[in-house]
Amino acid sequence: MIEFHLPTLPPSKNDLRRRTFDGIARTDKYKSWIKNAGKEMMVQRVRGIQGPYKLTIQAVRPNKKKRDLGNLLEATEDLLTTMHVIEDDSLSEMIVMRWLTVGSGVTIRVERAGV
Repeated sequence: MIEFHLPTLPPSKNDLRRRTFDGIARTDKYKSWIKNAGKEMMVQRVRGIQGPYKLTIQAVRPNKKKRDLGNLLEATEDLLTTMHVIEDDSLSEMIVMRWLTVGSGVTIRVERAGV
């Protein structure tokens, strides 16, 4: 099992990409979050797993802004793939997400499916 904490929430799915003359590109906000979250994962020495996995995301609900919990999933799975924690997000067997009322940021747990 792999578990780590990130101090900031992933950007909403609505803030990940923008249209350009060449097509679709990641937003600066998204690129910055991926970079900073990746550094935090390296500090915490997050390792990878092979094959199907189960994902648990526990995020602290922002007080002043409405957020859709499901919109945090895509950025989180992209981060896990980019950092080679998972092979591909298509291997997900189970996803559990919940809002927390105390603390900060987001805690992510990845474990092999079938264990």
